[in-house]
Amino acid sequence: MINLEWYRTFKAVYKHKNYSKAAEELFLTQPTVSNQISMLEAAVGHKLFTRKSKGVIPTENAKFLNNLIIESLDTLEKVEASYSKSVQKEERLYTFGISEDLYKSFISGKVLSSFKHLSVHFENDNKKLFGLVNQGEVDAAIVREDFPTFDVLSQKIRSSKLVIVGHPNLNTEELDQYIQNNDLNKIQKWLEHQTWFSHMSTNPFIKFFWLHCFNKKRPKIFTNYIIPNEYFMLQEMTKLEGVAVTLMENAQSFIEDHSLKLIWESDLYPDRDYYLIAHKKQEVFFDMLMKHYTD
Repeated sequence: MINLEWYRTFKAVYKHKNYSKAAEELFLTQPTVSNQISMLEAAVGHKLFTRKSKGVIPTENAKFLNNLIIESLDTLEKVEASYSKSVQKEERLYTFGISEDLYKSFISGKVLSSFKHLSVHFENDNKKLFGLVNQGEVDAAIVREDFPTFDVLSQKIRSSKLVIVGHPNLNTEELDQYIQNNDLNKIQKWLEHQTWFSHMSTNPFIKFFWLHCFNKKRPKIFTNYIIPNEYFMLQEMTKLEGVAVTLMENAQSFIEDHSLKLIWESDLYPDRDYYLIAHKKQEVFFDMLMKHYTD
């Protein structure tokens, strides 16, 4: 039984006279294209293409087959395109990759309401998340760095600083004076004597902040509470006095409702950029998301 996809592959090879260009158009590998043409040739019982140094040329049997199928195949593809447009894009199931820490700020109550079906995939490793998108296992994702490649669409959608926040009842009068005087040494010592929260045992945010703001790789801090989700960590901080280094993006809602307060936002710390990425095959989904994040 002949597979319809073999005819699509045949049409692309016939048009381009080249397996590589056909593979690029169909988002397939060259060996897959070659294999499908071989299976079609076996099914019809004739050689369809002759290999040359810079591609292939169709045989007389290929020309005859093309005349037989091209009109029907074009009609079928038009029907498929028309059907796809008639079904609302939001109706299909999309998969969206993101780290757990960014979920509340970038997905919850925002992107979810724009789609009828959306499956969220949690992955905290940026490189792994990019790999899932590149391999087509996840339709789109938000990552913390750009991955410019041929097959992946990428666009910066937001920037956020790391800041230090704390319980609203925490007495910071002494610290405020140090900040006003730009006394980094005293700011550091004050912070070292606080009760600390972190969302990771390795304290990457604290280390990044200390490196940029105090030029020190190893902060003299004992982490009192480790809660492996940045948003949940911030929620717990509303109930217990302490401080934490967190993304302004995640802390903003807590600061606005006064359940936490901004302790220090250093100009020495650079913005962290966030990128929306998607495989080129998911350009429609990518455009829908971009409209959401740029509105």
